[in-house]
Amino acid sequence: MIETNAHNIFYRDQLLAALVEICPKNVGHFLIIPLRHVESIFELTNEEYLQFRKVAWRVLFNQFHRINFIERYEHYIALAEKSDRRVVERCHSGIEYLREESHLAPSGFSMGFNEGSDSGKEYRHVHMHVIPAYGDRVNEHGFRFLF
Repeated sequence: MIETNAHNIFYRDQLLAALVEICPKNVGHFLIIPLRHVESIFELTNEEYLQFRKVAWRVLFNQFHRINFIERYEHYIALAEKSDRRVVERCHSGIEYLREESHLAPSGFSMGFNEGSDSGKEYRHVHMHVIPAYGDRVNEHGFRFLF
């Protein structure tokens, strides 16, 4: 279960929560998850499904620039220091980028769900990825390379 503290959940309503991805594919990568346990997008209610889009927009337009990604990445590095090198490398890369940029200004976003183990879905809980794109930082892990 997700620990609720200042380092992960930054948005919560009656249906969904948003949190910074522990192993970001690009700087600012976050997840939106339903509060109730749901394994497949096909088990979501219509209200939950529509709420994903609303939460994504709300976060992108109202909260994204206020999220302290450096603090969150430093916390994730401390948690993963000895156990997951990939988390440490991606979070360090994000911190370096953020320290060089005076203002986090994505030029676009990839948003989507992975459904089923063959899609790359690693957890048995529905979650939507929101992955920022930057003109000077290629999103090598985004959804665009699937097509």
